[in-house]
Order: sequence, then structure tokens, then C-alpha cells
Amino acid sequence: MKEYQQAVSSLLNVVKIGQSLNASIPSEATPLTKQVIYGVLRDYYLLNHLCDSVLDKPLPAKHLDLRLLLFCGIYSIRSLKRPQHTSVNAAVDVTRDLNKPWAKGLVNAVLRNYIRRRDALDDTSHQNIEVQTNHPEWLTTRICRAWPVEGLQLLHANNEHPPMVLRINEQKTTREDYLRRLADLNLVAIPGLLVSSSVVLASPCPVSQLPMFEDGWVSVQDEASQLAAHLLVLAAGDSVLDACAAPGGKSCHLLEKNPDINLVANDISQSRLRAVTENLTRLDLTCEITSMNLLDISNRKFDKILLDAPCSATGIIRRHPDIKLLRRNTDIDKLCAMQLRLISAAWQLLYHGGELLYSTCSVLPEENEDIISDFISDRKDVQVVPIETGAGIELRIGHQLLPTTDGHDGFYYAHLRKLPVTRSDR
Repeated sequence: MKEYQQAVSSLLNVVKIGQSLNASIPSEATPLTKQVIYGVLRDYYLLNHLCDSVLDKPLPAKHLDLRLLLFCGIYSIRSLKRPQHTSVNAAVDVTRDLNKPWAKGLVNAVLRNYIRRRDALDDTSHQNIEVQTNHPEWLTTRICRAWPVEGLQLLHANNEHPPMVLRINEQKTTREDYLRRLADLNLVAIPGLLVSSSVVLASPCPVSQLPMFEDGWVSVQDEASQLAAHLLVLAAGDSVLDACAAPGGKSCHLLEKNPDINLVANDISQSRLRAVTENLTRLDLTCEITSMNLLDISNRKFDKILLDAPCSATGIIRRHPDIKLLRRNTDIDKLCAMQLRLISAAWQLLYHGGELLYSTCSVLPEENEDIISDFISDRKDVQVVPIETGAGIELRIGHQLLPTTDGHDGFYYAHLRKLPVTRSDR
């Protein structure tokens, strides 16, 4: 079964090499291949436990490919709607593609052992926290410490399939008109609840099936991410910096809502800026594109700045389950230090009277409210602007959206205004 072979190859890139899932999945991967890859990563810690439970003895580390093949087989038996023997036979066949035909009997025996013992093995109520939550222990601890009431629900949401959400280009169409076009193609969708530009599909589909996608009528973007362009209120002629713009979703949305602004889409990664250019081209939008280190810019000023800071991405794990394997506990302090440097640098580029919107796709307060608190603690020129969304959690500073509410991703926003420095403050 080609899907298993492709899945094992992609999973090896993630687990062994540390490559991101987006970079690991080949463009020719079938929907079934993607389903198996995402499913294995969502259930990784459970599958690890189940595999250990049905192996007579541990597989040597050099046979990681076989272990991942067993993960694929167990996942398929548990989750795919097809006969169990089909999953077993497909996994056995892949041993030849792995140049390990000697393992046919092993794979067959292990998967059939799981089928026989499945009812008992699937009861994980007495297993460790990693198996119960399908998250590394350090991340479970951090999330539950930050959100003692919502934590377990949040962890559960991270393992669910996210909805496919569209952003309507209101320069080209209306949400009502686009919903009618979707209905004409028998694509079931409803208006999003969080922002007026969003449409939520009942089932994901390839973008090639979306009406007028190539003509720029619509983009794929979660509601929580779309919120940025609604919170940063702009006027014609405003000079605006999207400081960490790639892949360009928020920059494009800002231009769709405010075609008369002067936008600079900046990202330190030139390779990631290619996606910004591609999105702008498809949507018939233009802006200045730069690849500057925010810490080195000193000769420009802006009326408004969007700082979507690099972060742990713990609010979008359901879309990127490889985060659970690739992120390390030690990364958080490094990210926090970077976030504080970036907001401090961005603040220097803001005119007095201007506004900065800080955002992350993290649910960890260390990267969110704590960063803003540290930043404003010794400053006299910062006013915190209240954020009203009708959803999420209002914090002492800023606003948190969790992936447990309303179907959107996890995001944090803080809206700051730069005040003039008075004589007494100098």
C-alpha cells in the first residue's frame, strides 16, 4: 500500500530528522496518506504505548521505520473505516519497500496481537499522563498549570480534527454571495461566529474545489487568525508594518479590508517571503515586501504595527500535530526572550499616537500576558487598549482565545497605544 510507504517516509522526517510536517509531506501525497500521517502524530503517545504493549521485545532504534509502520497499522485498525485485515495486509506488504522482508511475520503477528487484545489495551485510564493526553508530559504540565479549569479540555481539542475555515475577500464578494456559491456546488458551510469575513466548511476540501479561489475571492485562514485585521483599525494613508508577515495571511487580510493603506510586509526569512508574494499575486494585492531584522531597523516609523511574534504554536497543535514532537520545554524561555526583544524593537518604530497589536498562536501565558506585562512594567508611554471579541477570555492584559471554544484556534492578542512622553516623564 503506497500510502503506508509514503506515511512512514514522512514520519521518519519528523521523528528522526526533526523536519516540520509541512516540509515532510510530498506534494503527491494522497488524502489517505495525509490522514494516516496526521492521525499517527495526533495519537503518537498512545500508539507508542500500544506498540510497546504488543511487542514481545523492544525493536532496536535502527528499526524506527518498522516501529512507525506498526504505528500506521495500529492507527488504521483503530480509525479507518475498512476491514482490519486490509490494514494488516497493507502494512505487511510495505516491509518489502523498506527492504526488510524478514519483518513480514513480525508486523503480521504484532498487528493481529493488537486486534485480539484491543478491548483491554484501548483502556488507557491507568496509563501515564502522556498516554492519556497524547501530549509530552512537560507540555501537559504547562497547559494545565496555566489553565487549571480548561486545561484537559484544551488538550483534548488539540487532538481533534480542526475545521476548514475560509476568509472572504470583501473587495471581491460578500459572505452571503459566497455561501450561495458554495451551496450551488453542494459544499455545506456556515458563517463564522467570530469575524464577519469567515466561513466554516462542514468538511474540508481541496482549494481547487473552492469557487473563484484562483481569482482571489477567498483564502484559507482560521477565524482566530483573521481577528487581527479586525482589531487593528486602520485609516486611508496609514503607514503599517506587518513585522513578521510570512506566509502573508494577515498582510493580505489587512489590504483586503483597507486597500488605501501603505503596508510593509516584512519577514526575516527570505524563503518564507515567497509565500507572501504568491498570496498577494493570487489576491491581486500589492505592498512593499522587505526582509529586515526588526532589531536592526532604525530609519523608519509607522502609524500601526502588527507583531505576530514567533512562538511555541501551542494554540494550533490540532493543525500541526508535529509540534508535540518537535517543540522542547527549553524552547519556551528562548522564545520569550526573542518576543520581548521584538516588541521592544517594534515599539521604537511606532509613531507617538500609533498602535501596536501583539499576537501569538500560543496558549502559554509566558509568551503572552507575561511578555506584555514585562514590556510595559517600566514604560510611561504605553496605554493598553481593551479588546472586545464576544469570545475567549479577557485577561488583565490582553485577550486569550483557546481552541476549546467556538471551533477556532488558540490565539493571544494585546492592543497597545503609544502615548507622547510628557515633560514630567523624561
